[in-house]
Amino acid sequence: MQEIKIKEQRLEQLPVFYMEQIVRQYRYMATQALKSHQAGLSVDQWVLLKQISENNGSSQVEIGNSTVKDAPTTTRIIDQLVNKHLVSKQLDPQDRRRYMVFVTEKGRQLIERLIPVVQEYRQVPLRGFSSTEQKQLIALLQRMLDNLK
Repeated sequence: MQEIKIKEQRLEQLPVFYMEQIVRQYRYMATQALKSHQAGLSVDQWVLLKQISENNGSSQVEIGNSTVKDAPTTTRIIDQLVNKHLVSKQLDPQDRRRYMVFVTEKGRQLIERLIPVVQEYRQVPLRGFSSTEQKQLIALLQRMLDNLK
């Protein structure tokens, strides 16, 4: 029987390797931007705060699903935001096992202050990309994500 040798691709040739590098560097840059503007938030806290503001009154489960966070992580981050008085939790009157989460006025003010900062750092990785290239990139990434489902 003949032995078949499969040549493994070099790590730096794998798209997923680039994606990991991009995410790591992007999160570092975002963290530095939030720190330099005295946001008092981690990147994950910002993501949940913004998502809650766009879906005020959502359940913790809905927030976790929409931000791709597991239940314990979502609960921990929401509790941190509650402790900072940026969001509040209320029992759902229709289902007392479920909490609805709302942005407070302090949270809204922080979001308004940070939106320009976030918009600026979100554009950095896309510098030099045309709008057509950006749309193509999103379509390709969506296909990759679909392949994994």
